[in-house]
Amino acid sequence: MKKNLFLVLTVVGICLSTITARASHMMGGQITLAPSSHGGLNYVLTYTAYRDTVGIPIAVTANITFTDSVSGVTFTRSFTYDSANVIMLVPGVEQYTYSDSVTFPNAGNWFISYEECCRNAAILNMNPGCHYFYANVMVDSVNASPEFLNPPIILAQEAVPFYYNPLPFDANADSIAWLLDIPLDCNGVPSGNYVLPSSDSLVPFNMDPITGEITFLPNLVGNFQVSVRVLEYRNGVLIGDISRDMQIIVVPSANTPSNLILNANMNPSGNKTYTVAPGSSLNMTLNLYDQDMQNITINASGEAFMLANNPAQFSVTNGVGSATLNFNWTPDASQARENPYFTTFRVSEVFGLYVFQSDVTISMRVGNFTTGLNSASAENSLSVTPNPARDFAMLQFESTSTEKAVINILSQDGKLVKTIDQSLNSAGLQVVKISTSEFAKGLYIMSVVQGGKSLGVTRLIIAE
Repeated sequence: MKKNLFLVLTVVGICLSTITARASHMMGGQITLAPSSHGGLNYVLTYTAYRDTVGIPIAVTANITFTDSVSGVTFTRSFTYDSANVIMLVPGVEQYTYSDSVTFPNAGNWFISYEECCRNAAILNMNPGCHYFYANVMVDSVNASPEFLNPPIILAQEAVPFYYNPLPFDANADSIAWLLDIPLDCNGVPSGNYVLPSSDSLVPFNMDPITGEITFLPNLVGNFQVSVRVLEYRNGVLIGDISRDMQIIVVPSANTPSNLILNANMNPSGNKTYTVAPGSSLNMTLNLYDQDMQNITINASGEAFMLANNPAQFSVTNGVGSATLNFNWTPDASQARENPYFTTFRVSEVFGLYVFQSDVTISMRVGNFTTGLNSASAENSLSVTPNPARDFAMLQFESTSTEKAVINILSQDGKLVKTIDQSLNSAGLQVVKISTSEFAKGLYIMSVVQGGKSLGVTRLIIAE
């Protein structure tokens, strides 16, 4: 069995090397900081790096620089990766973790940075150069930097919609915002020729500002670099930020994406947004079916599972051709709040030499809120109800102008099914009724584009 696994990983590495020719080992990473259990100004720094196994070995130690943003005081610490904690994210891509304690000489805002050469020469959307990782953190004995709860999704399938949510999260409950950024080159200089990964105009490359979900419809095979930045605010004041640098490899494949059907004991108030009264239970079942009859798995992650008291629970049954996840949570009054709890369900499916992954994002608001189109639209850049739909669906989105909006409906394998040119009489909330009786049962992707800019992407399930 071990020999067979080694053979598979070797072949996959060779296959990936046809795309990452002349590749370096580095594919991306991020730096995070959290208070140590020792208290005071003792912290734990974690530098996470992603490595292409086709490249050279990764550095055993990382020399990370710490600079006080006010006084300019600087010191450097060496961190060694944990050899017992090297993770294979997908065949051909490894995750390394460098983590250790560090004591700061004084409180304040500290800029933490690390530079390592080199980026893959095969990257298509920027010139190869250095990887520059950083974090701005307010060190005060209790504050932690934001973090990402989900590892990257490395592989994307050509001509198939891509969904990935890094799940930005802040342990101090500070307000955070996220956006796509420009990867940094040597000395922390933004890459001067960077462009977003190539995507079909039907689904432009986009990061949802509400849910954090990244979507695009890959139309070019190759390696693409992406940077996600997370800003941390306290009482309206920016106190820190971090970034994740990652690489997405688009490959051709005849894989048919798995079909996911989500059933819940309550209807969403918007697109996959559930409002749960304290003491009530939200129960979900996610059923996966794979036409290719390959090994498929499903997993869940999010803040609700991390709660010290009364966390959400889920159980999984994975298999060949099908998989099921059961989710349940009965939040109590102490967990009620205005901001939603975001959860992702990650689907992984094996096809030939590849492992393709995709995220489904839901949000849960705990409390007694007034629901409806207006409240749902405030939480979602694009949403559709009912979902699943039978005869019709109400699509809602926010527009800042009266320019025509183009609604594209695609099958789950990325083929355009229908285009609707929607005239707008005014800016603001738009609600469009769409007949779904002409569509076959199954999963569809809906996108709205206005003036060449994506207003959002969502999924629509057509029921019988």
